[in-house]
Amino acid sequence: AGPTPRAEGEPDPLLLVTAGELERAAAALSSGDETLYWLSFGQVDKYAYEVQATSGSASEIDQTHARLGDVDVRVGSMDLDNTHKIRDAGWFSEDPRPNVDLPIDDVAPRAAAMAWWRATDDSYRSAVRRLIKVRTNDMVKVAREDQSADFSAAEGVVDLGPVVPMELDMVAWQDAVRAASAAFLDHPDVYDSNVTFRAEDIVQYVVTTDGTRIRHQRLRLRVSLWGSTVADDGMALQVYDYVDAASPEGLPDAETLVQMAHDVSKRLGELREAPLVDPFVGPAILRGRAAAVFFHEILGHRVEGHRQKDEDEGQTLTDKVGEVIFPTFLAVHDDPTLTAIGGVDLNGHYPYDDEGVPAQRVGLVEGGVLKGFLMSRAPIDGYASSNGHGRRQPGSAPVSRQGNLIVSSSATVSYDELRARLVAEVKAQQKPFGLIFDDITGGFTFTGRTTPNSYAVQPVTVWRVFPDGRPDQLVRGVDLIGTPLQTFSRIVGASDQVQVFNGMCGAESGWVPVSAASPDLLVNELEVQRRDKGNDRPPLLPAPP
Repeated sequence: AGPTPRAEGEPDPLLLVTAGELERAAAALSSGDETLYWLSFGQVDKYAYEVQATSGSASEIDQTHARLGDVDVRVGSMDLDNTHKIRDAGWFSEDPRPNVDLPIDDVAPRAAAMAWWRATDDSYRSAVRRLIKVRTNDMVKVAREDQSADFSAAEGVVDLGPVVPMELDMVAWQDAVRAASAAFLDHPDVYDSNVTFRAEDIVQYVVTTDGTRIRHQRLRLRVSLWGSTVADDGMALQVYDYVDAASPEGLPDAETLVQMAHDVSKRLGELREAPLVDPFVGPAILRGRAAAVFFHEILGHRVEGHRQKDEDEGQTLTDKVGEVIFPTFLAVHDDPTLTAIGGVDLNGHYPYDDEGVPAQRVGLVEGGVLKGFLMSRAPIDGYASSNGHGRRQPGSAPVSRQGNLIVSSSATVSYDELRARLVAEVKAQQKPFGLIFDDITGGFTFTGRTTPNSYAVQPVTVWRVFPDGRPDQLVRGVDLIGTPLQTFSRIVGASDQVQVFNGMCGAESGWVPVSAASPDLLVNELEVQRRDKGNDRPPLLPAPP
C-alpha cells in the first residue's frame, strides 16, 4: 500500500477538494464583522511502516495511513491580526486548535469537504474572539518594542510534484531487525535493547488564498539501535545509534546492522567500567556530531526570528546583527535545500515550508559576524518577509525553525593537529586533563527571560586527554552546560573533518526533522556537571542463560 502515483502537474482528488473548500470558505468569510484576509489549508498524507525487535524476537509489521490537516486563519489586517501575542495572558488563555482528521477514502470527497468546513468555521470563530482580546490587550499595555506587522505577503506558488510510491520489503526488514536484536544477547552486560526500523512515505500539501498550490513528497527512513545497562554505582547508561536515509538504498544492509548492534554493546560495556568525572572547567574538543548538536542548541534556537520579537524571550542576539559573536574563521548558514552532505542524507531538507514559501539558504554568521535570522511570514524589525523557515508539526501553528544548520571554518587543521593543540592548551592552563566529546544524544536550551539563558547537552562518549602522553581514558557521568555568549567566544580552532547529526527538534510548533553539520571544534573552556544518577543496583537475578 502507498499513495496513488501521480505525474508532475497532475492534480489529485485530495488537492481538488481542499482547494475548492478553501476558495468557498474564503469567499464566504471575506465580508463579515471581521474580515478574513488570509486562509491556508495544510495537509499531510502519511503512510508509515514500522517493525521492532528485542532479544531476537520481532514484532508484527505495523502499517498505518493517516491524513491530517491544519487550518490557519488570519482576521484583521497584516499590521494587527489574531495571531498577535497577548502579553501576560497565562498558559491556558488560548483556544485549542481544531484537529482535522481527513478521510483516507478518495472516493468520498464530500467527507473531506465536511471536515474542512467544520474546522474552518471553528478556526474563524476562535480567530475573531482572539482578535478582540488582542486589541484590548494592546490598549492597556505599554508600547511594544518591536512595532513590525504580524504577517507578510508572499508570492503564490503552484508546484504539483510527482508522487512515486516507495518500494519497500518489510518482511526483509523484519528479519534484519530480528537478527540485529539477537546480537545484543552475546553481551551479558546489556540489560535491555531494541532495534527499530521505521519508514514514512509522506505527501504534503499547502493551499492558500495567495494562490499557492503545492504538493511534494518526502521519504523518511530510520533504522535505530538502542541498548542500556546499569553501572555498579546505580548510574543508568544508554547508547543509541541510527542511520537516517531519504530512500531504502541509503540504509545499512543486514550484516552491517548486526555489526552496529555489537558496537553499541561494546560501548555500553566500556562505559559501565569507565570512571566518573567530577565537575570540571577546561579545554575540550567537540567532535563533528557533538559540535553540530552543540551549535543547534546554543546558536540555532537563538536565531529563530520569532524569538527576536517576543518580549518574554531573552533576545540574546536581537540587537547584535553586524557584531562579531564568533571567531572570525567561523561561518554558519541554514540551507533546507541541501539534500545530503558527504553522502549522508539530511533530515532537515524540504523544498517549501509550511506557509508555502520556497526554502532558502540563509547566511547567519559570516566571518564571525551575525548577519540575520531564520524567518517565517511573521516579520520582525529589519526583516519584513519570510526566508522559507516557517515550520510545524501537524496540529501546531508554524513559527520560524531550523532546517539544515551548517557550520564551516575558513581555517582548518587535521584532527591530529587539533588534538595536539588541545594538549598544548591543557598544559598552558595547567589543567590535569582536557576532554574530547565524541558524540551527543541531544540537549535543550532555555531562551526565555524568566529562566537562566543557558544550555545543557548530554554527551554519550567522553574521553579524558592527559598532558603527559598517557592513553586517553573513557569517562562517564557528565553533562555539558554553559551560557551562549560566553561559549561563543571560547572556540579557538576547527578541523578539516565534517560530520552530520540528524534528529527531531521539539519547540513551540511541535517536532520537526532537522539536521546539523559541523567540523570538530576546539574550545578553550567548557564546563561539565555531574549527570543525574539512579540508586538502583544492577539486576540481582542473573540473566537467563
